[in-house]
Amino acid sequence: MVRCSKDNEIGNGGGSKGGQRKDPAWKYGVQVAVPGDGKKKGYVYLKCKFCSKVITGGVKRLKDHLGGTRKNVALCPKVPQETKQEMIEYMKNFTDLKHLNQRKFDEMVNSGAYFGSGSGSSPFEEKKSYSGGSTLSSRATRGPMDRFVVDLDENDDEKSPNATAKTITPATAKEHRNQVCLDIGRFFFENGISFNAARSPSYFNMLRSIGNYGRGLKAPTMHEMRTWILDEERKTTMKIVDDIKTTWKRTGVSLLSDGWSDGRNRGLINFLINNPYGTVFLKTIDASDYIKDANFLFKLLDDVVEEIGEDLVVQVVTDNASAYKAAGNLLMKKRKQLYWTPCAAHCIDLMLEKIGELPQ
Repeated sequence: MVRCSKDNEIGNGGGSKGGQRKDPAWKYGVQVAVPGDGKKKGYVYLKCKFCSKVITGGVKRLKDHLGGTRKNVALCPKVPQETKQEMIEYMKNFTDLKHLNQRKFDEMVNSGAYFGSGSGSSPFEEKKSYSGGSTLSSRATRGPMDRFVVDLDENDDEKSPNATAKTITPATAKEHRNQVCLDIGRFFFENGISFNAARSPSYFNMLRSIGNYGRGLKAPTMHEMRTWILDEERKTTMKIVDDIKTTWKRTGVSLLSDGWSDGRNRGLINFLINNPYGTVFLKTIDASDYIKDANFLFKLLDDVVEEIGEDLVVQVVTDNASAYKAAGNLLMKKRKQLYWTPCAAHCIDLMLEKIGELPQ
């Protein structure tokens, strides 16, 4: 129990700022200020009026204590049943309201409403006009952060069946393009997307498709992204892979072994299959404990060749490390029709490192 220099009643008025609080839990708590010279001097806790337990973490934990949610705090053993029920109902209503507001927001986002201030008017504008001729006050103050929030009652004109596309003239084309570019850039910045993504062919395809659709596109939801859209893309990818596989017998393939380390410093090996028609990812193996074991690498490469089909593999390409070199020679002794080839890029990298070690 924390000893205190004073207990300040909360929720009873009397000049306490707690008396102005709307949360019902404030009626059942007492402020406890930590005395002394320690690091927490002056720190304010809440003490339950019923059991005198000192609660850290604010009024939310006091509600959990009184309502018996058992979320990181024990149930008050002395709380009256009506107080407990009051806390439970208040927290449930708060959660329901929060979910309702989130659903409204999601529906607004998915309706295709525009986030920015594309009309060119100031984002600090305080009035907006309606078709009836009256002018209603918008929020009292609008600031830069309003660009990141959708008002549920705004942009109704964009959902109207009578809405018409804006006419872009040569004089305003640059201004409109700048606004679009800012919105696209903001999407990149907020989601940590690499700038190199703007070079991706699929990025240009996406913009072209949106432009061809025109105004009023309903953006795909997170649920759509992870269900039917992902499934359709998987089918497309598998069709491409199957088309490439039909050419393997005609051209033969190269088995590529690409070793790398992940964030947990695991030694991973990617296996890819290449021929003139494209490169296909096969699988990844965790070889952390055996990355320098030539016999293990030989068996691993041999198994992958068997999985692809010995008659299809023309060469196996790995880096030039001594373990891979030994494994490659063992593989060529067993499978006479294929060749082990050291990776040219890795060889050149090793050559440049040696050159860099030469005295000036």
